Amino acid sequence: MPHLVAIVHSYYDEDPRVRRAVSAATGAGWQVDVLALRRPADEPIGTLDGATVRRLPVRRKQGAGLISYLREYARFALSARSALHDIHAASPVSVVHVNSVPDWLILAATSLRRRAGVPIVLDLHEASPEFFAMRFASAGRPFATRAAARLVVGIVAWAERASVRAADWILVTTPRMLARLKRVVPSRAANMQTLLNVPELRRFRSSAHAARRWASGGELRLVYAGALTPTYELDVVIRGLAILRSATPSVNATLTIAGRGESESVLRELAAELKIASAVHFVGRVPMDDVPKIIADADIALAPTRRDTFTDLTISNKVYEGMAVERLVVASRLATLDDLVPEDAAIRYESGSPQSFADAVRSAHGDPSRRTQAVASARLLIESGANWESESASYVKLIGRLAVEGRPMR
Repeated sequence: MPHLVAIVHSYYDEDPRVRRAVSAATGAGWQVDVLALRRPADEPIGTLDGATVRRLPVRRKQGAGLISYLREYARFALSARSALHDIHAASPVSVVHVNSVPDWLILAATSLRRRAGVPIVLDLHEASPEFFAMRFASAGRPFATRAAARLVVGIVAWAERASVRAADWILVTTPRMLARLKRVVPSRAANMQTLLNVPELRRFRSSAHAARRWASGGELRLVYAGALTPTYELDVVIRGLAILRSATPSVNATLTIAGRGESESVLRELAAELKIASAVHFVGRVPMDDVPKIIADADIALAPTRRDTFTDLTISNKVYEGMAVERLVVASRLATLDDLVPEDAAIRYESGSPQSFADAVRSAHGDPSRRTQAVASARLLIESGANWESESASYVKLIGRLAVEGRPMR
C-alpha cells in the first residue's frame, strides 16, 4: 500500500484543502499520516478522513507579531521533521505532501528525500512574499517596523524560490499564481500545476438542505463563514449593512458571521458603534461539515476579500462553496475572480466601498431574474468542473505517478 504523509501548519480539521487531498488519497487506497498543529484539548494522535492525524505540540498564535510567527513556524518544522523520520522508520513513506505557509516547511522533508529518495509535493496555498508584505509591511505600521518587515519579505521571497527548487512537484491554487511562479522560478515550470481550491459536492449540495424562499419572513439573510482576519473586509460589509438598514427604503438585512480570528473584537465594536449589533450575529467557528448548512440557511453567501497585490492572485473558496449550495454569491471584485467566474454567476462590488457593497445587495434584492440567472450560471460552473470530484483525479494521478517513478528527472 502506498504511503502518503501530509504536513500542514494548521489545525487539520479546519483546513478544507488539506482534508480534501487526504480524503482523495485514502479513497484511492493510500495509507495516510497527517502532521498538524495541536490545540490544548486535542489528543496527540487521532483519526479523521481515513488518515492517522498526528498533532504536534505547537499552537497557532493568530494575529501575533512577525517574530512570534517565525518562531512558531520553526518549532513546527523541526517537530515535523522528527515525526516524519519516525513514521518512515515504522512504515516507508512513498510521497510527502508539504502545505504552505510557510514555504520553507519543505525543510521538514528534504532530509528524508536525500536519505531515501522520497519525492516531495509542495502545495503553495498562498503567494508568501505578497502575503507577508500585506500582513507586516503595510503603510499603516511604523516606519521601523515596515523597514524590518521589508527585509523579512525579501528573505521570504528567497525562501520561496529555494523551496520551489527543492520540491519535486509544485501545486498552486489559481492560474494567476501559476503564471507568477513560472516567472519567479522558470527552471521548475515543467513541474508545476494548478489544483483549484474548490468544494466537494458530496459535502456542498443544495439537495441536502431545505429550500429557503428569498428573504423569507421579510429578513434578507447574509452569511460569512471563514476566518476573521484583516484579509477579509468584514468591516466594509458591516458598514454596508448599516447603509442598507438605514436607507429609505430600508432593507431588513442581517449578517451571520461564522468563524474566529483577531478581528472579532473590532468587528463587534464597529457593529455596536453603528447601532446594528442586533443584526450582526457572531456564532463562532463551526465544524467544516456544518458550513454547508450555515450557508443554506441564508439568502446570500459573502466572499468579502480585501483587494491588494496578494489577494488578486487568489480566489476565496467561499465563492465556490456558496455556488455549490446554490445561494447567491456577493463577492469583492478581484482579478482571479474575474478570471475564473463568469460575470453573471456572482454579484461583484468594489473592494473597500461600503456603498458599493450596499448597492450590490440592494440591486440583487430587487431583481429576481438576475438572482435566478446568477444561481443557474453558478450551478453550471460547479457542475462543469469547479468541484473537488473533478480536481481530485489529477491529484491522485500525480501522487500515484510519483510513488511509482520516484523523484522526477531534473
